[in-house]
Amino acid sequence: MLRSDFPFPLDTWPRRLAAFLLGESFLGFLAIVAVGLTLFPVLFAVPPTVHAAVDTLQWLIIAWFAVEYIVAGLLAPAKRAFVLNPWRVLDVLTILIPLTALLPNVSGAVMSTPVLRLVRLARLVTLGVRVSGVAVRQRVSRGDAPTVPAPRQIKRMGDARGISPRVASWEDLLRGLGSSQGEWFHVSNPSAEDLAEMGKAAGLAGGFLESHLLSTSYPHVATVRGGAAVFLWIPELSAAGPVQRHGMLFLLGEGRMLSLTRRSSAWMERNAGAVVAARREADGVSFAVCVLQGILDAVLRQNEKLIGGFEQELRALEDVPIRESSPGFFERAFRVKRELSAAQADLWRLKGVITDLAAGHGLPVDGDTAAEMFRRLTSEAEYLYETVANLRDEVLSVLELHLNVVSFDMTRVMRVLAVVSVLGLIPAVIGGLFGMNLIDNPWPITLPQVAFCVCFGMALCLYFFFVKGWLR
Repeated sequence: MLRSDFPFPLDTWPRRLAAFLLGESFLGFLAIVAVGLTLFPVLFAVPPTVHAAVDTLQWLIIAWFAVEYIVAGLLAPAKRAFVLNPWRVLDVLTILIPLTALLPNVSGAVMSTPVLRLVRLARLVTLGVRVSGVAVRQRVSRGDAPTVPAPRQIKRMGDARGISPRVASWEDLLRGLGSSQGEWFHVSNPSAEDLAEMGKAAGLAGGFLESHLLSTSYPHVATVRGGAAVFLWIPELSAAGPVQRHGMLFLLGEGRMLSLTRRSSAWMERNAGAVVAARREADGVSFAVCVLQGILDAVLRQNEKLIGGFEQELRALEDVPIRESSPGFFERAFRVKRELSAAQADLWRLKGVITDLAAGHGLPVDGDTAAEMFRRLTSEAEYLYETVANLRDEVLSVLELHLNVVSFDMTRVMRVLAVVSVLGLIPAVIGGLFGMNLIDNPWPITLPQVAFCVCFGMALCLYFFFVKGWLR
């Protein structure tokens, strides 16, 4: 297997060969060979010529380890980090320990039996650790190191006069949270320290924003002083792979609106137009409540689009012939089932959130207009939830049908194997009792008689299996 972090382009066969020879897989193989060559002269009595050949192979392997270390060191972007890497320190020990036998003042002492055994033991330990660390080194080389968090982004989405997204500063955000001018700020990728400072500026309890944005996993409504905090999952469709869900927290207060998302997403700006449309239709409703209603409506539209994609997936699954079930079909079906289960859970909790908002829990008092808006969204959420539940049941039905057919086919194969095994057991048992030669046996039985008994027994077994329906 080639190393994915090899520094040269792998567009020609010499470079691919070099990547293979300097890769961890090949070096691990050489380490195993070196361990075997170290133990071979100890466990077997070998002539001097074989002993010299074994030593030569060991020195060639050590030399190749040195070549790999030098090449990797020259190409390393951070030389100090490369030298201090624990795995690279092990590589140095793997190279230097055998070289101690070549030092003029030490070679005589090393040739003594106790010291030679210690050197061989140290060599075996370093080689063994190097072999055991191949998987770890490959995982690190593939880039499994922790990623650097994305930078914080702040935007002023608009105010009571309209929506006009533009970049804002941290100071503008803190001033907006402490005022009541009806502004809406959106923050992406906030850290725990950022959330604590924003909560303090908004007059919230310590750790409130962190617990309701980073430490939660389901949509909910929480009451705060003068308003409410609403957490939602925003689904986003992707061309390939599972549906991406973004966790967003909306903080509503008297004259302010703050939206927070765990990671960067352009969903908010793309749906700002829906918020504007909702604002124009809602007379006498506060800016924060109107924005939240527009966001919830956009979330329901997003879930409706998601459900439409699931319906197409279901129709494609239903078009697959039952006798042509494949691992790809089952993988696709189980993926759709998993996504539908997640969407069903999200819509069930979203329906509960909208129901609470329709009842006025935690929202500034806006009269019957706001309640009617949320009640309309509640009925839409109920319809989407029932649709997802029905789709999930249909996917389960398709899966059960294909699984039952596969199980039936497997059962039929097992029946055939059972029939063949029983039929073959009869001549095997009789042959084991009488042997291959019936002459001079104490039983007055001839070969035609044995053949008749075997065939008669096999015929009875076949009739029994036919009556049971195993041969149909």
